[in-house]
Amino acid sequence: MDWSETSPGVFEKEFGGAEKVYNHISKSFKALGREQWGLYCVCTVEVGQSLAQDIEASLQTSWLALRQKFPSLSVVPDGLGKRFNVTHALTDDDWITKTFFVEHDTGPDDILASYPLRDLPSLYFFPNLSQIMVLASHWRIDGIGICMLIDCFFTLLETGVSRSLAEPCHADLNRISPSMEDALGALATHELNPELEAFARKYIEDHHRNAVHNGGLPYHGDATSPPGNPARTGVSFTPASTAALVSACKQRSISVTSAVHAALAETVFALSPDSPEQYTAVISANMRDYMAPPYNSKDHTVQTYVTGITPTVARGSPFQARAQELTTFYRNWYSENFVRVLRLIYQYHSEALFKPKPRGEIVPPPKPPSNVLLSSLGVVDKVLASQHGEGARVVKVKDFRFGVSMMTRQMLLYVWTFGGKLNFSVNYNDGYHDVQDVRKILEFVGDVLGKELEIDLVLDDQ
Repeated sequence: MDWSETSPGVFEKEFGGAEKVYNHISKSFKALGREQWGLYCVCTVEVGQSLAQDIEASLQTSWLALRQKFPSLSVVPDGLGKRFNVTHALTDDDWITKTFFVEHDTGPDDILASYPLRDLPSLYFFPNLSQIMVLASHWRIDGIGICMLIDCFFTLLETGVSRSLAEPCHADLNRISPSMEDALGALATHELNPELEAFARKYIEDHHRNAVHNGGLPYHGDATSPPGNPARTGVSFTPASTAALVSACKQRSISVTSAVHAALAETVFALSPDSPEQYTAVISANMRDYMAPPYNSKDHTVQTYVTGITPTVARGSPFQARAQELTTFYRNWYSENFVRVLRLIYQYHSEALFKPKPRGEIVPPPKPPSNVLLSSLGVVDKVLASQHGEGARVVKVKDFRFGVSMMTRQMLLYVWTFGGKLNFSVNYNDGYHDVQDVRKILEFVGDVLGKELEIDLVLDDQ
């Protein structure tokens, strides 16, 4: 479906399937004013002398220029679709007022603890911490996308842009990235034959049976306990430990993500009270790797080009065997049939998740899902440079972290390397889990990796 001009300068378009799912999830705690799965990216930066003299003004101008480069940042949700208003686009001052914030007395974790539900993305500057944070809804962008977005932002900051670039976005709808289904060329549902329809139905039935309703780890409270605040706990390993882990994985012909996945499965088996026979988690798969130009480039940074896959690990399988199976799965899960039926998969997914059920079928789950999900950003340095420019306007990224706001009992383990350091970061809700719970998980994963890969994983204290 193309954009439709519903009134002069106002364009509307129905959400794509993935966008629709993420938008619905983001608003599942709307009554509390919170967002579920809201993305954030935090960078600690060091800037050159010229930038430091008026850093706030430079940040504002670069943020305005970023909106001009990516009109998708100005798109807002509207019912089951999205709206792009050209005629009444936000002025410079409006955009800054609504989306740019300077925090002198708080830090990123304070903001993330009450992650607000907003229609527009936002940028926070913490001058006392030399940190920049970007918040954006998951229907708008994915993890790799937000890394590329902030990389572009730092490039604009380093090169310098004029205030004129901050004029309201023009009606160049071609610069608004298409949905994942459109970018991949998925077939319309009426174009599918019975065999492809059966493929889509089985795919989503397996997904819901194995993952969405999977149990998991113990949590505080019961099925009726309300959520607390989004929280995160993470660890970083030394470059030497990281290099040793990467080398050990290469020697064993397994990927780093598969090794972490195998260790996380062992952790769930050990810490779950019900001793599950299998561990299935929804794993994020970057679809940009499968897209043809131009959609696999930074020109299409602001869009959700990610999907969930659900490999299963059997209890009792040896670490090496399960890591090899996972490596094979990650390398071979994709198929042309999957792309062809992607629209129907998300249609079935939305119906299973959100379609109202007859009153007699409304039964609250006795054990709400409390699994640990996994997402790997890989080597972040590939999409976010640690240094932009040099001299008086240099921008150095000294530290990076990423995550999402969690309002449910589930936890999400993010894995990435940046600056040669491996990072584990768990997002959770402190109404259901505390720091000690999460640290126990992280320690267990690290111990399994150290033992099975025969390496010493040393925490980085910096």
